[in-house]
Amino acid sequence: MKNMIRKLTSAFCASIILFTVSAPSVMAEDEEKFPSGIKQSEFEYEMTRLPNISEPNISDKNDSFDYTESGAVGVFRGDKILYTNYYGATDRANNKAVDSDSVFEWGSISKTLIWVSVMQLKEQEKIDLDRDVREYLPEGFFQHLSYDEPITMMNLMNHTAGWQESTYPIFATDKNELKPLGEALQDIEPAQAYPVGEVTAYSNYGAAVAGYIVECISGMSFADYVHKNIFEPLKMEHTSIAADRSDNRYVADKRSEMHSYQNYFYNCIDLGIIDKYCPIYPCGAATGTLSDLMTYAQALADKDAPLFQHKETQDEMFSGTLFYGDSDIPMWAHGFVITEYNVRTYGHSGATVSCQTNMAIDPESGIGVVAMVNEPDGNQLLSKPFELVFGNLSPDKYGNADGNKSELNGYYLPQRSLKEGMGKINRYLQAVKGSNLGEVEGIGNGAYRIVQKSQADGEESAMLLGKKRYSDGKTALSLPSCDYAEENFYLVKLMLLAMYMLTGIGGIYVLLISIKLKNHKRKAALAGSKMMTAGSAASLVSLIAILAVFVFFNNNDGLTDVQLTSLGIIQIICLAVCAVAFVSAVVNTMKAGDKKRILYIFSGVSNAICICAILYYQMYRFWNI
Repeated sequence: MKNMIRKLTSAFCASIILFTVSAPSVMAEDEEKFPSGIKQSEFEYEMTRLPNISEPNISDKNDSFDYTESGAVGVFRGDKILYTNYYGATDRANNKAVDSDSVFEWGSISKTLIWVSVMQLKEQEKIDLDRDVREYLPEGFFQHLSYDEPITMMNLMNHTAGWQESTYPIFATDKNELKPLGEALQDIEPAQAYPVGEVTAYSNYGAAVAGYIVECISGMSFADYVHKNIFEPLKMEHTSIAADRSDNRYVADKRSEMHSYQNYFYNCIDLGIIDKYCPIYPCGAATGTLSDLMTYAQALADKDAPLFQHKETQDEMFSGTLFYGDSDIPMWAHGFVITEYNVRTYGHSGATVSCQTNMAIDPESGIGVVAMVNEPDGNQLLSKPFELVFGNLSPDKYGNADGNKSELNGYYLPQRSLKEGMGKINRYLQAVKGSNLGEVEGIGNGAYRIVQKSQADGEESAMLLGKKRYSDGKTALSLPSCDYAEENFYLVKLMLLAMYMLTGIGGIYVLLISIKLKNHKRKAALAGSKMMTAGSAASLVSLIAILAVFVFFNNNDGLTDVQLTSLGIIQIICLAVCAVAFVSAVVNTMKAGDKKRILYIFSGVSNAICICAILYYQMYRFWNI
């Protein structure tokens, strides 16, 4: 009997030990594994390690300014929510934490609603993506086209219609200023600076035109169309799309409570309630909860394609439409940005004056990640979760290089900018030096990769770019957001800009010295001295005027017609004054003695620099076409 008891006890203990040892492995097998290769528990652990700016002694942890203050993140596979978390506050002063009821502005993720709508209409055979969009718009809708080639819906989806950035504001502070979408678009029509189909230049205007085409075809406002055909079928009850959020009272109320924050030298700065409205609203006005955006992303990742009548339409939507060079590696898929992680994802990011967002899905696995933050400068939530889930692009994903390794020489200017007009100066301040990108490796058919090594862990990852040649012979680097075109004699042009700025600053000292000498009655009579002083004053005023333009554009405010005209006229007056001062300096140089001649030469050169800069950088151009 005792032996029997001992055997039973031994068997029982062995089973306990066996279960204890084997249980973790069983659980590990059942645990979700992401395309990056890490498990869900590892992801959750890494998310707890993100530094928060509100933590004490944060400056001792890292020299990076990329910290997390507030926002929301969600991860899903199919209809299963794997992870949601909320960070920080929508109003720190009143202890209102970010939670499931908080709303965030989608920014340019809103554009995906346009492209889904367009594909729904294509499915119903109401639109042809390769026909001229003017066939769907009111007659004479575009007033300032520079090229006769047809603009197709595919051009709008790929951002290759040729428009530069608009000089006009795309946000309004007063909802009473909002106009019907068609009128709002005509008010801000930008210059068509590039041939159709040749240059990739991301365009809010072009996307909003596509939204207006949905209006014209469907016979209802874009907001009503989206609610009927996307929000209502998906039961997205806490998302608005109208410019003034009048289509969803809940969202309007919650948005009026949300503060925005900024990380500034290890301090979290409360920017207050920054509430602006987008007149061309299809391109960026959607606002809603994390849950609703996840619901939308889940529908896009669903192989049953709940937003379409036929699964094939969704498959087509996620097929490539614009590629790196002449390769088969896509950058765009019918308006969706393709990002190459360890797996290929489809989605979009977004930014407004108060929020930033990111959304990416892997249709193959059904996994998606969504992040929303109320920080206009963004934070790590917009990138880290995506890298953890999808993994970085491996350098050998597309096989070995073709042996064509080279350094990119020269300087490249972004095409998503102002090629023409007084904002042209911006492009030259955003140039990229090719050699700073590193060594590029050809992977075939005009596609290249750049291998980068992480400073944190030493791991290698890669980024892709394409190379192409424009009709004018210039080489361009292609990225999804825009092309970067090679700029000949860039340093010479930049030197002109630098000397122009120095001349304007020097004008301050010339004026101060002139005033001081006059006050002390020590100013000797000098032929043309008044014109010299006037030229210096004109250089200074011109510099102040162009700096105002730079500030307006870089704050995403743009300029009104009155502001454009006023600044343009100021530059024309400065140009005229500098021209007269230059002629005066040349004439007096020939008459003056050796000592005075130096002053006249200096004046002539300074005015010539100002004249050349105003003309080359089109600072006088106050019209938008």
